[in-house]
Amino acid sequence: MTENESFDVVVVGGGAAGLSSAMVLGRSRRRVLVIDAGEPRNAPADHAHNYLGREGVPPLGLLADGRAEVAAYGVELASDRVTAVTRTEHGFTVATGSGREITARRVLVAAGVVDELPDVPGLAERWGRDVLHCPYCHGWEVRGRAIAILATSPVAAHQGLLFRQLTDDVVLVVADGVELPPADVERMAAIGVRIEHGTAREVVTDGDRLIGLRLADGSLLEREAIVVASRPQVHLDFLAPLGLEPQPVELGGARLGSVIAVDPVGATTVPGLYAAGNATDISMTLIGSAAHGNRVGAFLNADLATEDADRAVAERRAEMFEQPAWEDRYSGERVWSGRVNPQLEAEASSLVPGRALDVGCGEGADTVWLAGRGWSVTALDFAVAALEKTAAHAAEAGVGDRVTTLAADVRSWQPGRQRWELVSSQFLHLPEGGMVDLTRRLGSAVAPGGTLLVVGHHPDDLATGLRHGHHSFLFTPESLIPALEDGQWEIEVCEVRSRTTAHPHSGEQVTVRDSVLRARRLD
Repeated sequence: MTENESFDVVVVGGGAAGLSSAMVLGRSRRRVLVIDAGEPRNAPADHAHNYLGREGVPPLGLLADGRAEVAAYGVELASDRVTAVTRTEHGFTVATGSGREITARRVLVAAGVVDELPDVPGLAERWGRDVLHCPYCHGWEVRGRAIAILATSPVAAHQGLLFRQLTDDVVLVVADGVELPPADVERMAAIGVRIEHGTAREVVTDGDRLIGLRLADGSLLEREAIVVASRPQVHLDFLAPLGLEPQPVELGGARLGSVIAVDPVGATTVPGLYAAGNATDISMTLIGSAAHGNRVGAFLNADLATEDADRAVAERRAEMFEQPAWEDRYSGERVWSGRVNPQLEAEASSLVPGRALDVGCGEGADTVWLAGRGWSVTALDFAVAALEKTAAHAAEAGVGDRVTTLAADVRSWQPGRQRWELVSSQFLHLPEGGMVDLTRRLGSAVAPGGTLLVVGHHPDDLATGLRHGHHSFLFTPESLIPALEDGQWEIEVCEVRSRTTAHPHSGEQVTVRDSVLRARRLD
């Protein structure tokens, strides 16, 4: 990996959740980097359990297999530590302890949690061996043995209930300052769990063999396993630049740990930042973390796919609505048929010629037709290549002296003091309701007694397959009426007309529908 590399996703943490997310993303052909500090939470354990199909697998072996599997799908892996994640205009910059700076569109935090243990001498040294916390992860392995449970919070009797299922010999050692609810005390007595009071002094061993617990009164409680509820904490110092804070996890008034708050798809409150696994839920087992990573990875990929599609839409719109694309289009062979648009012919044939504005004139077919009928035409387009073709076609038709070209972008063009007896817009489309504003400005260019004619593709045309991807561009004639001020216009035509045309790919005749709005400005 080189400096300043760019990825779709940087996954922070290479445990079960992080690798499962990376698997989904890699198989979706995303460019993914997994950065792992090499400190898995379950490293002290010899075996992992309740992982269907891999029961009893060594945790480090499981992760090694996972790394090899994701690498086969092009996922890159780095042994490093993330020190900071900051926002950029297009995503994030991820800094690491080795001095790397990596850019990413999205970041997925799957760094898990760190277990905080009670300050009992000798306890941490045996963590993951015969000092345990989860009946589902390790309970079977200590079935039938003598077990001590360190009750360091008021909800500790929960472990008494679960480990009592596995053995008849359970002692609950209640630390100083902890008071169990009376109902839990009664439950423990009913199921045969003995209670000792006072903070344990130390874990007693003989060489590498666990002997038991030294109790508060100095006596030795001989035990074969010790159970303690750790306090899992998520460490988010590297996310400080994003303002993300750990959220406490509480139960029965006791603080059990902290997590990153996420929504159902794994998204945090920071846009583009996701989290999965134990970092979001301290109760997740290994297989649960893997499943959550898989799920969040899928949602994250869908997020990226949507962003990719939106970018494609923007690029496509740029091609459809920006000048350079149309300059290129009109610089080649003829684009249109050269025939007058049918609705202009139908509506303008009976009008007395005067001054006409042909909006979005293209190659000039409508301009030439109007000029040929005696109109003095201003041909407006933002593509210079289109205006050049219009002027040339008018000259060829012998009406060049009645045609004036005007280079302007209709999205911002204002008529000023100019007025025309006919303002015609034929099949010019703007996205997201832009036609209403355009119709309002075109209406302001119509002389008293003059005609405004706006024609476009109706939304029903989507069913033909001819307007694929044009949903936001199509309009109904009645949708334009709000652009015309009350009392200043007479709506002469507001209807949808059907006609047939050849399909550009199959050549078959298909029926299309045109939105036609014709209005006369009152004197």
